[in-house]
Amino acid sequence: MIKLFLNRSIKTKIVWINVVISLIPLLLLALIFYKTSTQLLEKTMVRNADQNAGYLSEYLNKYFNSFSYSALQVYGFKSIMNLMENGSDYNNADIINVRDSLSNYYRLLQSQNEDVIKIMIYGKKNKLEESWSKADTYDAIQLGNGVPHSDELLDLPFQHTFMTTYQDAKLDRSFFVYGVTIYDPFYRNKIGTVLFFVQSRDLKKRLESYNRSPNVIVLQNSQAETFYQTSSIYEEQVKKYSVPEFPVSKVKHELNFNDKHDLLIDTSYLDHGNVQLNIVYPNTELDKNRKYILDITLLALFVVISFIYLFSLMSQQFITKPIHRLGHMMKVVRNGDFSVSLKVNDWHDDISELSRNFNFMTRKIRDLIESEYEMKLRNKEAQIIALQTQINPHFLYNTLQTIGGKAVLNGDYEIHEMCSALGDMFRYSFYEGNKESTLSLELLHVNNYLFIQKIRFEELLQAEIDVAEELMGCQTIRFVLQPIVENAIVHALGKTLTTQLHIRLSARKQDGSILIAVQDDGPGIESQELIALQHMLKIRSPLEYSGISMGMKNVNERLKMVYGSAFGIEIESARGQGTTVFITIPYEKRGTKPCIE
Repeated sequence: MIKLFLNRSIKTKIVWINVVISLIPLLLLALIFYKTSTQLLEKTMVRNADQNAGYLSEYLNKYFNSFSYSALQVYGFKSIMNLMENGSDYNNADIINVRDSLSNYYRLLQSQNEDVIKIMIYGKKNKLEESWSKADTYDAIQLGNGVPHSDELLDLPFQHTFMTTYQDAKLDRSFFVYGVTIYDPFYRNKIGTVLFFVQSRDLKKRLESYNRSPNVIVLQNSQAETFYQTSSIYEEQVKKYSVPEFPVSKVKHELNFNDKHDLLIDTSYLDHGNVQLNIVYPNTELDKNRKYILDITLLALFVVISFIYLFSLMSQQFITKPIHRLGHMMKVVRNGDFSVSLKVNDWHDDISELSRNFNFMTRKIRDLIESEYEMKLRNKEAQIIALQTQINPHFLYNTLQTIGGKAVLNGDYEIHEMCSALGDMFRYSFYEGNKESTLSLELLHVNNYLFIQKIRFEELLQAEIDVAEELMGCQTIRFVLQPIVENAIVHALGKTLTTQLHIRLSARKQDGSILIAVQDDGPGIESQELIALQHMLKIRSPLEYSGISMGMKNVNERLKMVYGSAFGIEIESARGQGTTVFITIPYEKRGTKPCIE
């Protein structure tokens, strides 16, 4: 981020500095306003949620307690208690009193809770002793028809209740089940169990009549199972049922925000702690307030930034415009024009001082160019010529011509051809008229060298040249290819005369350059030796006039000196897989500038 800022123009830096300085107090004020508004809204929301949660928990506690109270009313019917403890005996004359007691009990329950559609009374040994249905349709309800925890419902601990909901497959309806186990209040011996069935839709009507969207109600039983919820959207936010502290009447309900402060969650216990009530209050008002503050902040920022931008445009006439003019002149100088100069004001500020120094610098550079440029060019030319012509014994060429003539007189034409090829090589090497040549002449020079070597090695040396005709006239410096070919022959055939060597020389045009490849199928180069050789090519030798042989390093330095660092030699090789030397030169026809495609 800092680097991105530093790379910007002075005009941009001035604008951003002013923006940042102005934004700091504005952001502080917005933050204070945001915190204060949010805290006030949260306090109001907590107060309203606390009242709503207290009212709803009190209502549901009474509703569930009505089932427990109805179940415990069997203590007032001695014949029903006897039925649960000893079972039914239809031969007993007291059976009529039992029927009357059950009828009175059922009517009493209906008057207390009109939602109950079925009652099932189980005995001490978990045997169904009696049941009542509000309609014949509900006679099909059985404890085993999909009712979860059906075994546990009949053996609940003392003063424990259990409630859940399930889907009855036979009736295709959802029911709410409430179970209470009846114990002897003194000896706490089990007497039986009473189950109440209510349609889930009736329970839903009661709950949702006291709930307001988008609030969500979640009820969990003592098995930590959610048996009712108005929505599952906040299921992960609601904590699981945990056994409350006793007495439950002294356990206050908890009202807390979640980690993101976008939900207010109330947790309370009902029906002596056997039910956990969770109410989730989405903090929609707080979200609206946040958006409102954000809109105000963005509007204020837009106004401030607009003002700063206009101010910066006015100030840049006095600050940034002279700097832009100085930058433009520097670009002109970078392109090679040192005759430019800046108009200097009479002021003594920093920009005027920069302009004076710039004018002094351009004058100094012009003087240096006039006195040293020609000297450097001549020195560079001398280096190139020195690298090309390390030896120049002209008498060898004349001697070879004499030997070749005598060989013809004696009828030995092979010696004449060798002398002729070697003489052409010397003549090409010693020519001083022009340091540059063409790819065609370089290949002719390589052909003469290969002719001589083939006479020496006979069938052990095979060569192939594949260069397109359109590249033959391309310009290059002299003595580039022959040292590379010689290097391949020396290292491949110079140590053994038993293995055949095949050399292939090819060239192709590539991105405004010519890529020449000299490939052999010799023994290749060891990896460590190859790394050392590549490193040697990258480092320029300081011994330019030391008389070292015109080998691969010599050719590489000459190419870079004449054409630049983008050109030169690269080597690829592996042990047992041969060696390939790539030579890159500019694509340049004689009499033209280098082609850039």
